[in-house]
Amino acid sequence: MKRLILLMLPILCFSQNKENYSEYLKKAMDDIKNKDFATAILNLDKGLRVNSNDPVSLYFKGYSQIIIEEKENGCKTLIDAIYHGSNNAKKIYAEKCIDYNPKLNIDKFKSGKFSLQILDANPLIYTFERKNDIQYESYEDKIYTGKIIWLGNSDYKIIADQKTGEIMTENPDFIIRVLKIERNKYLYERIEDTQVQFGVIKKL
Repeated sequence: MKRLILLMLPILCFSQNKENYSEYLKKAMDDIKNKDFATAILNLDKGLRVNSNDPVSLYFKGYSQIIIEEKENGCKTLIDAIYHGSNNAKKIYAEKCIDYNPKLNIDKFKSGKFSLQILDANPLIYTFERKNDIQYESYEDKIYTGKIIWLGNSDYKIIADQKTGEIMTENPDFIIRVLKIERNKYLYERIEDTQVQFGVIKKL
């Protein structure tokens, strides 16, 4: 009987944590409806201690922080929400945080082989290589080549070479900003005029 209790204990603890998390989220939603954003953040933090990567809680926390004019903290929280899969966070980040720059050190991502996943409704994944400030992208049996211009503070842009420029039907001017680094991956935003696209690059 004692052994059975020990085996059941982790399951019961998980169930209790899940219940507590849901209760904290419900309280936070009520707080937001009542425009008590500071208390909402406190309840969301309690839930995030149970489930630290929950994109819904991260989104509402970032949203609330921006409402009470804690913009830098709000943008950081929204970045985490985007990284963990929140589409709503993408919209508000593009609207409120377009000028936010985390200023991360991206030296370890300046050379090597990588995969890229664009975060949208139809996620596109392809591979590329960086070598001597040149990026070689492989997609649908074609190689696209461009020079990487490092702008500092985790920003960069890619200028297509002449051959790639002839192949591509469009060659827009854009900047890529690194928003979050986690081990061998980083989350980026691609800024083109007023359009923002998010994706994850992983070093292979």
